[in-house]
Amino acid sequence: MNKLRREIRDLIDATPCRRPPALRRSLRDDFLYATDLPQAAEESAVRDFCRRAEEAGWRTEAGNGWIQMDTGRAEPGGAGFRGPYGTEAQACAGILRRHPGNRRDGTREKRLLAKAGEEGPAAFEKACTALHREFAAALRLGEQLPDLPEQYFTGGGET
Repeated sequence: MNKLRREIRDLIDATPCRRPPALRRSLRDDFLYATDLPQAAEESAVRDFCRRAEEAGWRTEAGNGWIQMDTGRAEPGGAGFRGPYGTEAQACAGILRRHPGNRRDGTREKRLLAKAGEEGPAAFEKACTALHREFAAALRLGEQLPDLPEQYFTGGGET
């Protein structure tokens, strides 16, 4: 289990519940994880969980029986993926290396890579394929690339 999932799992496990709550990757692009804690715990316990999570640096949003959670700490390898990095990941790293300026916030891409990395090499490479297309389109249209260190695609190694 990666360090971000372990951190949020520990917060969930410290919350009194009627049953063990689920913890999964969020289906939303703007959050990393989601839990059905509101369906498994009293409202006061849910509020306490959100408070503790926010004190630990997580952003939370409750609704429809779920709590969506995100942190800005989805660093290279932070979600547990250490490679292997395939050709699409190398292509993304190459584009970022060759075009170092004109950057925008890359938080969405960091979340995408963290979630894909948890699923394994095939999902990570599939995410990199989608990003490679986005990067190429942005370059053709003169748009900004996301601010992502090359290490997100190489684990810190050279490509």
